[in-house]
Amino acid sequence: TLITLLGLIAVTCSCTNVVGGFLITDRMLKMFKSEHDGGDSRRAPLSGRKLLACAILLVCLLALIYLFVKQRNSANPIDPAQALNFFYIISSALFILGLKGLSSPKFARKGMFLAEFGMAMAVVGTLFHHDIVTYKWIAAGLGLGSVIGGAMGLWIPMTAVPQRTALSHSLGALAATLIGISEYIRYAGGLGMVLMIAIGLQVVIGGLTTTGSLMAAGKLQGLLPGAPITYRGQNSSNIALLTLVLGSVIYLIFVPSASPVFFLMVGLALLFGFLLVIPIGAADMPVVISLLNSYAGLADSAMGFVLKNKIQIITGSLDGTSGFLLSLLMCRAMNRSAFNVLFGAFGKNAPVASGPTLEVERPVLSIMPDEVPALLDSSRSVIIVPGYGMAVAQAQHAVADLANILLKRGIDVKYAIHPVAGRMPGHMNVLLAEANVPYDRLFELERINPYFAEADLVLIVGANDVTNPAAKHDKTSPLYGMAILEVEQARAIIVLKRSMRPGFAGVENELYYNPKCMMLFGDAKDTLTKLLAVLK
Repeated sequence: TLITLLGLIAVTCSCTNVVGGFLITDRMLKMFKSEHDGGDSRRAPLSGRKLLACAILLVCLLALIYLFVKQRNSANPIDPAQALNFFYIISSALFILGLKGLSSPKFARKGMFLAEFGMAMAVVGTLFHHDIVTYKWIAAGLGLGSVIGGAMGLWIPMTAVPQRTALSHSLGALAATLIGISEYIRYAGGLGMVLMIAIGLQVVIGGLTTTGSLMAAGKLQGLLPGAPITYRGQNSSNIALLTLVLGSVIYLIFVPSASPVFFLMVGLALLFGFLLVIPIGAADMPVVISLLNSYAGLADSAMGFVLKNKIQIITGSLDGTSGFLLSLLMCRAMNRSAFNVLFGAFGKNAPVASGPTLEVERPVLSIMPDEVPALLDSSRSVIIVPGYGMAVAQAQHAVADLANILLKRGIDVKYAIHPVAGRMPGHMNVLLAEANVPYDRLFELERINPYFAEADLVLIVGANDVTNPAAKHDKTSPLYGMAILEVEQARAIIVLKRSMRPGFAGVENELYYNPKCMMLFGDAKDTLTKLLAVLK
């Protein structure tokens, strides 16, 4: 039936997310190490102790399922509701502890293990649900989703993690949308007011998150233009469309049997998600991804109310709240509102200028790779500022090699990480971890800024707007008020950049005209390779 098909697709999407998400998270966390760890941070996929623990866990779960099936057919069967509540209470506690552990690199892997165990408990507990008629379609979805998710989690390169994250949000939201549609069909319009509100929110939030996340993934993958796509009356039409969607939800609350209105609402929600993301530039994707993560969590929480599933309400609330708070923190770091990110089409006009127009006529200092070693050898403190240009050039390994050479020469090296650098939260952290950079050499904005005045040299690799001093004093600049990395305080600055083109904000970086700043033009990876050859 149609309901069975929708359920199968939803289980497949969910399992793809779970398996792929945990695998790629495990890959990322294996790359994080501190200076005291020593050696290569890449470890075997499973140690003997962990393999034994997984085997014991699997045996215990199979034994529990066997006992349940056996007792179900006995004269005194186990109450499924009690078993379900038992599993859900444990998994809820494990999810919260796992999220707490993931807040620190030191305890992140332990936190992920707790979250994995909590997810296993939640899945097994759900198998005790009294409404399950047959397990064959559930098994099919779990198997298919595990294969797809496993392939994505093991083979997707680290440089493609942002678009994989956006795709993950799309799959999770699609599962929530399909479950909402199937529940509406199953009740055949005989829904109470409260249940219709929950289904309406589930389908609307899930639908717009599905298409919005697909658009974000397309922009990050380069399948769609990274620049904002705008047209006349865009914001007005989007607001009108959102009003129509919300009006449909309100109408269905009082007339739940109006099936045409329901499916029209689903279509409009999918369209709204598409139109919501196209005017947002690729450089705003860190905020968009975390916001879409919040939407996916809200859709999951609404689905929990529809299915009367407590664990989904809890996990959806955790996901939605954390994503929303992260979005607000990044908006604050850019000195912009979420409304401006979603509806401002920031970065659309490249010619926007700030400050005196004579800046374009001022000369800039340039430097060649064979001239850099002399500056490095005379330095005792070097700060490296990575940006999206490093990710595009895939220069993280060359950056790490340079830092290792400097460290062997007794030069102190730090990495300055801006919260919105890259295309997803933590993008620079992941890329540098892949290059085996110890996480205790990575400094966030508030911690690193006091060190710039003491630095002999700052090496900027593909970062632009986050280093523009105009954000501190030029009130005409769109960057004004944004917290930046105060690189201009260093004794000398070298910028690795392809050209003098402005950053995403469309504003020339006045740092490049600073007498202490030298431009090292070219592809970051090629330039660093030449520099390493000279140093060696």
